[in-house]
Amino acid sequence: MHLFSSALSRRIGRVPPLAMLLVLAAGCPGGDQKTLSGTVTYDFVPATYSAATDTGTLAFNQAARRPVRNAVVQLRHGLSVIATTNTDEQGNYRLVYTLEDDSGALSVEVLAKTTSPQIQVEDNTDGNAVWAIGTKLDTGDTGTTLNLHAGHGWTGNAYDAQRRTAAPFAVLDSMYTAAKAFMAVRPVTFPALKVNWSPDNVPQGGDKSGGFIGTSHFSRLENEIYILGKAGADTDEFDSHVIVHEWGHYFESNLSRSDSPGGPHGRGDILDPRIAFGEGYGNAIAAILLPESLYVDTVWGGEGGTLTAFGIDAETEPLDTDDPNPGVFSETSVHRLLYDLYDSGTRESSYDNVSIGLGTLYDVLVKEQKSTPAMTTIASFITALKAQPGVDEDAVDRLLARYNMGPITSAWGDGDTDMAGMYVGVSKLPFNVSGSLEGGLEFNTRGQNQYFVFVGNGSRISASANASYDIFIELYQRGELLGSADNTTLGTESLSITTQTGELYILVLTGLKETEGEYPVTLSITSP
Repeated sequence: MHLFSSALSRRIGRVPPLAMLLVLAAGCPGGDQKTLSGTVTYDFVPATYSAATDTGTLAFNQAARRPVRNAVVQLRHGLSVIATTNTDEQGNYRLVYTLEDDSGALSVEVLAKTTSPQIQVEDNTDGNAVWAIGTKLDTGDTGTTLNLHAGHGWTGNAYDAQRRTAAPFAVLDSMYTAAKAFMAVRPVTFPALKVNWSPDNVPQGGDKSGGFIGTSHFSRLENEIYILGKAGADTDEFDSHVIVHEWGHYFESNLSRSDSPGGPHGRGDILDPRIAFGEGYGNAIAAILLPESLYVDTVWGGEGGTLTAFGIDAETEPLDTDDPNPGVFSETSVHRLLYDLYDSGTRESSYDNVSIGLGTLYDVLVKEQKSTPAMTTIASFITALKAQPGVDEDAVDRLLARYNMGPITSAWGDGDTDMAGMYVGVSKLPFNVSGSLEGGLEFNTRGQNQYFVFVGNGSRISASANASYDIFIELYQRGELLGSADNTTLGTESLSITTQTGELYILVLTGLKETEGEYPVTLSITSP
């Protein structure tokens, strides 16, 4: 169990200082049986956005009380936990307990922690203490009703730090909503998830224990999620789509698969199709699971500025302004395509006659998308989707065409010229090729990446790439990184591994030239 800290207690406001608490017992013998019941709620503040004015905000005047669902409730007598339960879907709880004596403090705490699935929200700037709200009780009370509420703490122009208690519960509830949606259609066991939120989490990189998390993100290495919370900079606790987007990456990493290289991305970027799929999927899955088609991300405009927002509606006709380069390399195209594949299509009947259902979406993600020999792109997803029972391939193709994608017929992108062009087939070894990459772009763009596919022969193979600018190479087998070469200097990058006969391998060549213009690259793959 993660222990409370005195700093956590002071920040929450009404929880007494319970430093270094230990779970000693589930109850105490003797004494009269007592009950404590009530309802736990939190303030949810909607994030709003207007496409007409390209502005948005957190609408504190529209805040609504929502139930804190499935949260752990603990009754403590001194240092001992004497009763525990979980809130139900309406936020109700009921504790039955006995007291051996009336000495010692009695308190009730509601943790920002669920048990089915297991999600807990911690403060990464305070020793990973679990967030909670609570209060002291009179040990002489019996049959007590006690309601607890976590408020947003907004005073009109700033947050009151002592009253800003809703944030971790808002984060928790958005992720609980996402998980429960899948659990309603398939028997799913989610791995335990730790989420890090702090009012000190800022959009700067550095020491995460100091709040320097860079941005809200899922850390594949830690298998944890970090959420921004610094007022005046960026607070994401009420940006539900941002929360579920990051939860979607946790889902990919733990139940499905993502080959995304990560890195910066935005509207209009012509991305490597791995990240185009990963980020488009993250936005789409948030719209599907919440469910709410309008993605909104609020942010403070500059130091001491006012709240504004970015937004995109998955149900809106794609415009040149928000998807100027539609196709397999556009995260916005992938976002809208995936949402249209799921929804009923009532607003786009001329081209959207597909409604695959959440169960089918789940099946594709955890089965074929997870095991594809290709990279995880929209091509691997669509190929798997078309193979599902009851899916109308012609209707899927009409929807693909809407987003400037060809009728994809394989995980390698056959049917879409752009997607298929990512892969270069290596028919035999030795293999030598000369080509070019496009400088002045980020490392995760289409222009800086090329894939080479070959079949293992059971012997050791060597790969070597050369350019007059910095490059790197990586070798994959079904999404597993087997080897890489990136010595961060100009010249040749080389690697070698022993292959398995008949297995497919993908060598990814990535360029890092920072100035504009094409530059030549040579690649050789050899085997004794």
